[in-house]
Amino acid sequence: MNGTVVSSTNNTARVLCDDGATRLCSIKGKRIKSLAGTYNGLAVGDSVEVSPTEDGKGMITALRARRNTFGRYNEKGKAEQAIAANIDRVFCVASPRLPPFRPRFIDRLAVLAEWARVPFVIVLNKTDLGIPEDVTERLRDYEALGYSVVRTCARSGEGVDQLLGLLRGQVGVFAGQSGVGKSSLLNTLFPGIERRTGEVSEKYDRGKHTTTMAEMILPGASSGVGAVSGADIGGEEGIRIIDTPGIRRLALRSLPAGDLAACFPEMLPLISDCAYGSKCSHTDEEGCAVRLAVEEGTIHPDRYESYLRIREELDQPIAWKKSGVRDPGRRERGLVGKARTRIRGSGSADLEEHDALF
Repeated sequence: MNGTVVSSTNNTARVLCDDGATRLCSIKGKRIKSLAGTYNGLAVGDSVEVSPTEDGKGMITALRARRNTFGRYNEKGKAEQAIAANIDRVFCVASPRLPPFRPRFIDRLAVLAEWARVPFVIVLNKTDLGIPEDVTERLRDYEALGYSVVRTCARSGEGVDQLLGLLRGQVGVFAGQSGVGKSSLLNTLFPGIERRTGEVSEKYDRGKHTTTMAEMILPGASSGVGAVSGADIGGEEGIRIIDTPGIRRLALRSLPAGDLAACFPEMLPLISDCAYGSKCSHTDEEGCAVRLAVEEGTIHPDRYESYLRIREELDQPIAWKKSGVRDPGRRERGLVGKARTRIRGSGSADLEEHDALF
């Protein structure tokens, strides 16, 4: 039978199967050949084939083709790490003050959403703290780009109905930095799920990890092994939420540098107008339509700065595992990248949560 991975660690995964039961499953042969060379095996949201066992558990026999993935380059494992798969929407949960609002972090998540070809939603939580004028202006800029913005407050319930409307019938990824209130917001959205919450350090402007692993939340469904109590295996109103741990490093390494501009909606229509066309890096070439748009104020200078910093990171040499596939994601997408000239600038783009580059 088929099933969806709800959570995964090492060589085991909790899988919601077509019969409505959630089974703890092991992987046949302890590895999936198509995922060789990646940091983790299965991702939450993966569609798999399961063979039930007599003890009420199961064996994963195959991984079905992924529609898309949401992930990052794992610095420690020197490999691509898929956090979620087969998603419909990415929700970036942010805070206006504590921790601070960080547009560069939002820009990076937006790039991941564009690469996965799914809508991107900015959820400004903790509105009870007050929204500074500069944050309001940046949110207007994001809305002008076509991104949805939802203002929420877990304490008062502000924006909950609007957010639920975007979640219905979707597989949505909740991502953000530690302390932005993802868990508190989920507890408000779906009373009874009881996600752990934590406080934010005012000294360091960061939160503590309370979510330790990516996990799919199915409101109205049983979280353990057994039958689903909701209306269907999609949970309450077809909602499936993939909650992710707070992100402190968001390294983008395997995205082809030449495709980065296409992940910025304001740059995409200008690429064909560049003197060098799709070969333009949009950094220092003469006749670059993107640079001209920045000079004329059509493209926000901070967005362009985000592009330059991500581009610099993509142009840096990457350390990959010696064994396995160098970049499985790139092979799946059928893209063959060539080494490109490193743009001006230096320094690591492996950003920490408190880094001023955010």
